[in-house]
Amino acid sequence: MDEVALRMINVNKSFGGVQVLRDVCFDVRKGEVHALVGQNGAGKSVLMKTLMGVHRPDSGEYIVSGERVKFNNPAEAQRNRVSMVYQEFGLVKSISVTENILMGRLPSSRGMIRWNRARQEAAEVLERLGSEISPRAIVEDLIVADQQEVEIARALSYDPVVFIMDEPSAALSFDEIKHLYELVNVLRDRGVAIIYITHKLDEVFDLANRATIIRDGSIVGTYNISELDVSMLAEKMTGMRISADIHRTDVYKKPKKNILELKNFTAPRQFFDINLTVGEGEIVGVAGLIGAGKTELGKAIFGALPRLKLVTGEYTFEGKTVDVKTLTPNKAKEMGVGFVAEDRQAEGIIAEQSVLFNMILPAFRRVIKGFVIIGSLAKKLAMSIIKDVSLRPPDPSRLVKNLSGGNQQKVVIGKWLAAESKLLILDEPTRGVDVGAREEIYDVMREQAKKRKLGVLLFSSDLREIMLASDRIIVMRFGRIIAERLPNQTSEKQLVHLVLGEKEEAGGTETVSAA
Repeated sequence: MDEVALRMINVNKSFGGVQVLRDVCFDVRKGEVHALVGQNGAGKSVLMKTLMGVHRPDSGEYIVSGERVKFNNPAEAQRNRVSMVYQEFGLVKSISVTENILMGRLPSSRGMIRWNRARQEAAEVLERLGSEISPRAIVEDLIVADQQEVEIARALSYDPVVFIMDEPSAALSFDEIKHLYELVNVLRDRGVAIIYITHKLDEVFDLANRATIIRDGSIVGTYNISELDVSMLAEKMTGMRISADIHRTDVYKKPKKNILELKNFTAPRQFFDINLTVGEGEIVGVAGLIGAGKTELGKAIFGALPRLKLVTGEYTFEGKTVDVKTLTPNKAKEMGVGFVAEDRQAEGIIAEQSVLFNMILPAFRRVIKGFVIIGSLAKKLAMSIIKDVSLRPPDPSRLVKNLSGGNQQKVVIGKWLAAESKLLILDEPTRGVDVGAREEIYDVMREQAKKRKLGVLLFSSDLREIMLASDRIIVMRFGRIIAERLPNQTSEKQLVHLVLGEKEEAGGTETVSAA
């Protein structure tokens, strides 16, 4: 159990001048499940992809089974008994299970594939997993959980010493996750060193022997699971304390008109029976741990959730029914929905462009005459938004990459104000932002919601943020709404108990009807 299968030493990696990994040291032992946890964009997947040869590290050492290694590509890593199952499956769905498991290695004789032997080898690998999938089955005919088994079987066919699983439960139902757990335990019992990348905190405690927490590209620490609890793990992942108590005294005023209404809104494996409303000028905070289903709900409302056609329930925007099965981000923008993603670098800004360019990007219709952008209109619009969000410095020509994190986030919020959004979805809007800038962003949210009659849906794992910024609070856990609270009738301590599932101390009943 104590024999180290993999050790990483001082790994560094940058993309375009932005350092995403900083002197990372990490190890995993044979016969253990080692959880690698952190928020989106923390560097979890990038770290493992530097090992697999997908990305070339700037510096660092990798030692597998006592020998220094450097892989140029995933195939080379697999040949050296390091395998990775990625969040997005790499299967060829139109061919058989056997062909996928033994891709590029099908046994042959005199130029002819020996199918009986190939199917026997595939069956032996599947049997090691306790799988009942037929080697003859076509992958596209299998359910998602079975496709994942094939992906795992292919990785296992290389007889790995180190086996990396990147968000393996992301596309699975709760029943399918139970089977995934069984597969993980089978591999652990065989002595495989398993690196389990996840943002779902319950999985860490269900499966892992140890956990390493990574935040903003740096290792926060490595802990035995017995040393951690959920609140401690959440604090270390976010860098925010959730124990300090906050009380609000202001009285809630119900909006005269709803902008968004969801009834029994459900996405298989993501969130279930969501009933909520967001009114004009109202900030609705949705609190929950990382992995509670908040981000997926926000993406579904914006038309950006994969497999959106499977979503059921009612979606009403400004009194009109929305067909969620045909909804796209472009249609959502036209309706008046803006979405501030958690990872602003990847999804919110174009860092190499100016503040002006970023702010008018979703608002071209306001600055175009014919097919020509009118410079004076664009600058006037940008300057008005710069004033609204209190951007510093107030310079529309400055490149976004040269702004602080807080001011970059103001640009992202500002572009949706420029687009005259009626509903603004904010997913972890102050992640990576200093305390002073957070307070400024809260002020912008409150002022603009009131000024523009803008509905705001705030998704956050920072309960202090939820308490300070929200007019009404909804709590999510395991993909479901479990409670609704008013800030002046609850406390941060009570919210902590709710999101952690500590029913006795939460105060009141957990399940309530939506407003």
